[in-house]
Amino acid sequence: MSAPKLPGHTCPLIDKIQQAIDRAFTLADRIIGSDDLAELQAAIKDIRWELNGESDKLEQIRDANLTLRNAAEYWKEEAEKLAEC
Repeated sequence: MSAPKLPGHTCPLIDKIQQAIDRAFTLADRIIGSDDLAELQAAIKDIRWELNGESDKLEQIRDANLTLRNAAEYWKEEAEKLAEC
């Protein structure tokens, strides 16, 4: 069996998700205490827009983690074989 490929770096995806969450909190903070229905609805729409697609990025990170976990298991087994020699 050949060595499995390693996933790409996930830090940029994590950074993008963090930035979207930060922007969503900034939008939410602007309407704290507001009782203006139109303003609240607009803020909710903006927050939803900011967070749209972020779950997909989390799935990409989950897939990369699985690939990395599988590669680690492969290399662990290879190291154990070498240690037995």
